[in-house]
Amino acid sequence: MSTFPGPLNEFPGVSVDCFTEENRESFVFFLSHCHLDHMKGLDEEKDLPGPLYVSEISAVILKKKYPYLKDIRTLEIGVETEIVIEDGRSVCVTTIPAGHCPGSVMFLFESVHCRVLYTGDFRLRDKDMKNMRILERIRGKLDNLYIDSTFLSRIYEEFPSRMDSTDAIIGLIDEWICKSSNHIIWIRTPAHYGSEYLFKEINRRTGKSLHIDPGNVSNYIHIPDMDGIFTVHGDQTQIHACWNPGCYVLRDQNKEIRTIRPTAMFWTKWKPSCEIVRGTGNIFRVCYSSHSSFRELKDFIDYLKPQKVELNVVPAKAEDRAEMYGILREIVLEDKSEVPENGEKEEVEKISFKNINFRTIGLEEKLSEELDNDFHYIPKRKKLQS
Repeated sequence: MSTFPGPLNEFPGVSVDCFTEENRESFVFFLSHCHLDHMKGLDEEKDLPGPLYVSEISAVILKKKYPYLKDIRTLEIGVETEIVIEDGRSVCVTTIPAGHCPGSVMFLFESVHCRVLYTGDFRLRDKDMKNMRILERIRGKLDNLYIDSTFLSRIYEEFPSRMDSTDAIIGLIDEWICKSSNHIIWIRTPAHYGSEYLFKEINRRTGKSLHIDPGNVSNYIHIPDMDGIFTVHGDQTQIHACWNPGCYVLRDQNKEIRTIRPTAMFWTKWKPSCEIVRGTGNIFRVCYSSHSSFRELKDFIDYLKPQKVELNVVPAKAEDRAEMYGILREIVLEDKSEVPENGEKEEVEKISFKNINFRTIGLEEKLSEELDNDFHYIPKRKKLQS
């Protein structure tokens, strides 16, 4: 759950991922992705006092969900854009795929005297990160890194890749629904958002729609990449992602229900040698995370070597905060000697960003499912007036 207050101290007049009253004194606004904890204040049914910059997918969602927001502007992935703040002050902004959900991006803010990276929610493994040329360019040059610290805890040191987790979930589904049409799957996610990639992959690999509540349709209907994945008719599919207590199909005593819970919080001290699935009866938990693990966060900080790090997700309890900041201090202060590169290109995790096009730089191919973001080109600059 994001606790980031909104204003960027390095760039007065700029607010990110928070739109409550105090932030409405800013001149320009940025939204990393369309999850509710990053959209606080947008539901107040009044326009922002300045333009809101987002990714292409987020723009589609926002325009339909909040039609009273009149000045939504899109930023192309990997394209450096000069944005005027006020009185001639400007900042160059580049969006970087965040690997969290459809449309999620990181923002790189740059001026002559300052360079800041705001991650929003993100998950990048070491392999993904090292294939991003733009991150290589800013190594050791960041004045501040605002980072998603959801799992900045040693009890969440590692998570399996999302593809491994998804394979495990698909296996549980296939094994069950092939028995008969009365064998039903219930995917119980820990939140009402954040599982878009998982849902999409289940639909693609099983060929079956997922049932969701009619009231939940608005969370997905505006995402271009999610067309045709869901149904609101519970009797038309064997796979359900409806909210607790579930629909009438799940309460039918003639049905055989297998419950699958994709979750990360449950999987403390997970290691690659550990199992991904744990089950009791017909209830299974699967280790699945769309946020970076402790190890991935440490690798990210070690790789970028920022001058300063600020946390976007801070616990409410004082003792938990003290522990998190203690861990951060250890990461920043410890010896960061680098292991020599072997020169071999590693296989990257397959995460679908296929709906994001590099149209403005003249490339026909889309951002690959391998998240192989080779920014070989010199970013374009374009001036947008606030």
